[in-house]
Amino acid sequence: MTSLGKTTAEPAWVHAEAPNEDEISLLCSRYGLAERFVRDALDRDEIPRVETDANYIYIITRFAFETEAGSIETAPILFALNHHKLITVSLESLPSLQEVLTHKTQANGNDPALIMLLILLHIDAEYDRFIHDSSKQIHRLLANVGKHTLGPEAFVRFVHIEDDMNDFLSSLGPTNTTLRHLVSNKDIHGMSQHRDLVNTVILNNEQSIQTCEANLKSLTSIRRTYTLISSHSLDRTIKILTMVSVFISIPTMFFSMYGMNIGLPEQHNRQAFAGLMVVCLVTVLTAYAIGRKKRIF
Repeated sequence: MTSLGKTTAEPAWVHAEAPNEDEISLLCSRYGLAERFVRDALDRDEIPRVETDANYIYIITRFAFETEAGSIETAPILFALNHHKLITVSLESLPSLQEVLTHKTQANGNDPALIMLLILLHIDAEYDRFIHDSSKQIHRLLANVGKHTLGPEAFVRFVHIEDDMNDFLSSLGPTNTTLRHLVSNKDIHGMSQHRDLVNTVILNNEQSIQTCEANLKSLTSIRRTYTLISSHSLDRTIKILTMVSVFISIPTMFFSMYGMNIGLPEQHNRQAFAGLMVVCLVTVLTAYAIGRKKRIF
């Protein structure tokens, strides 16, 4: 566990990363946390929400991080806040931890609400970075839509980006709702004292939400456009194959008739083959001209 604050026995900020059973018991017994909220923060699929009890207001939100494999995921983080203390619990390493510890002057060790808001600002910065990277990937994909260079890998990437954007939206929206509730309630742990900073966090979240929604619209547009292009190409290919079948069937029909073991007109004429080829060629050219006139090709 990591702490920040004055050099006293009771720091203003305590952070626990993937705590074991002993650390969970310590958090609950020493700091008065409700165990169920601590365990909820360790549930990878936990959804954002806010609850209160006699000792703390519990805020569960999610932060984005990059895995060792290079994929983007989100994990829950618990903020347990009261007038004197902030306790955070997360399953994964918090990207903003070192930055907040480094800038102790900015993050007043005696102001838990300010520390929480600074952590949220760092979380927002990570969201912005990942969203910006996704936007650049979408623009590159958009540039290749009409060039027939989109393979299965590109569509798999579509799914990953879309999943990331939806995951971000499900985290940023409830966080904004929670912050508006906290800043509007003057009795909640000094949040109204930092109204400007809260509004900054909310504004950053709103911008991130708008960018996520724009990216999702772009992905939908790319998918719709590529579907139309693919359908048009498939329709054109079917038409061409149909005409090719017609071109092949015309000479096949004539040669099949003269391959039958029955008497046929001019079958002993030495010029019959040449005449038959001329008839086939004229028929094929006529069919081709009709196809061009009707813009089949």
